[in-house]
Amino acid sequence: MLAKLIALLLIVIPLYPKFPILSVSGTFVSVRLEDFLIAIVFLIYIVKKPSFPSPVHKSLLLYLFIGFTSAFSAIVLTKSVTLNLGILHLFRRLEYMSLFFVAFSFLRSLSQIPFLIRTILITSLLVAIYGLGQQFLSFPVITTTNSEFSKGLALTLGPNARINSTFAGHYDLAAYTVFPLLLIIGLFALPATKKKPILLIVGALVYWTLLLSASRVTFAAFYLTTAIFVWIIGKRVWIIPLVLLAVLSVLFSPQLAGRYRQLIVDQFLSYVPVAHAQTAVDQQTPDALKAPQAPEDRSFNIRLKAEWPRAVRAFLKNPVLGTGYSSVGLATDNDYLRSLAESGILGLLAFLLIIIRFFKTSLPHIINFHLTLESIFILSATLALFSLLLNALFIDVFEASKIALLTWLTLGLAEKTKILIKS
Repeated sequence: MLAKLIALLLIVIPLYPKFPILSVSGTFVSVRLEDFLIAIVFLIYIVKKPSFPSPVHKSLLLYLFIGFTSAFSAIVLTKSVTLNLGILHLFRRLEYMSLFFVAFSFLRSLSQIPFLIRTILITSLLVAIYGLGQQFLSFPVITTTNSEFSKGLALTLGPNARINSTFAGHYDLAAYTVFPLLLIIGLFALPATKKKPILLIVGALVYWTLLLSASRVTFAAFYLTTAIFVWIIGKRVWIIPLVLLAVLSVLFSPQLAGRYRQLIVDQFLSYVPVAHAQTAVDQQTPDALKAPQAPEDRSFNIRLKAEWPRAVRAFLKNPVLGTGYSSVGLATDNDYLRSLAESGILGLLAFLLIIIRFFKTSLPHIINFHLTLESIFILSATLALFSLLLNALFIDVFEASKIALLTWLTLGLAEKTKILIKS
C-alpha cells in the first residue's frame, strides 16, 4: 500500500500539467492537484509516528529550522518580505522536503525497488511522448513562464520554441530526463535485465526530449555524469560511443547547436580583439545603415547584469540569515546565490550539509560498487543529484516545484535503499 502511494507520487507529480486549482492572492503561485495529494500522503506519514534515524534527516531539519528563522527575521525584524510571500515560500520548501521523509518511511523492502523503477521509466516515457507531441502534433503547452501563462492557458509551440512537456519550462524538463536516462544505462549494464529493445526505445525517446529542450547546461551535465556513471559501473569502453553520440547530437540538433554556437561566438569570441582598417567613410556612416552586431546571449547577460548582482546586494544586507524567501524576485538563475541572498551563509551551509551527508552515505556504494539493481538505483540518484548541482549554477533548479518534489522523493528512496542493503 505504502509503495503504491510512492508510485502514485512518482506518476502524478511529473505527468499532471501545471493547471491551477486555487490561486494564492498576491502571487503567481497556485495550488495544484499534486499539492492536495502530497498533503494527504504527508498526513498518513504523520499518523505513522515518524522517526529521523539518518544524518540526512537531521540535516534537513536543521535547514528547515534555519529557513524558519530566516523567514521570521525577514518578516518581523528587517521587513524585507511581506508576510504572505515569506510564509508561502517557507511552506513551499517544507512541502518539497517533506517527500524525503515520506519516501524514506514508506519504502519498506528492497523487493519494492523494481516496481518503483518501472514506474519511473513508464512515467518518463509518457513525459517524452507528450513532449514530442508538442513538437510535432501541436499538443497543448501549459507553462508558468509569466503571470498570464501561469493561469493555466493552453498554448501551442511557436516557431523555434522549445518543448516543456508537462513541466513549467524547458529547463525543468531537461533536468528531469537525467535520472531516468541514468537508470536506463545502468539497466543495460545489468545482465539480468529483460526486454532491452523496449528499454532502448524508451531511452531514445527520453533522450530525444532532452535534445528538443535545448538546455545547454543540462546537456553538458548529463554527459559528464554519464561518463562518471559508466566508469563506476565498469563499462569504461562505453565512454567512446558516448562522446560520438554527444558530438552527433549537437550537429544534428539545430536548436542545441545554435545555442552552443551563440555561447561561443557571442560570449567568448566577442572578447577577442580584431584589427581592421578604419576609414573616414566608416566613421561617417550613420548607425542606422551599419551592419547589425551579433546578437547577445540574452539569458547569460540577464544573469550577469541583473539577477546575480541583485542577489549579491540582498546577501550583503544580511549575510548571516539573508533577506528571506522571495526577497530576490521570481528568479536568480543560480541556486547558490539565491540561497545566500534569501537565507544567508547559514542557509547555504545547511543546504550543502544535506548534500554532503547524502554523498557521504553514497560513497561506500560507489567505492565498492556491485552490479545490482539496488546499487544502480543508488548510483543513478546520486549522479542525478550531481547533475542538478551543476544545473544550479545557472538555473534555480531546486526551486522548480516538480523537480524539487521529485528530487527529494528520489533522495529519500535512495537513502532508505542504502539502509535496507546494510540490514
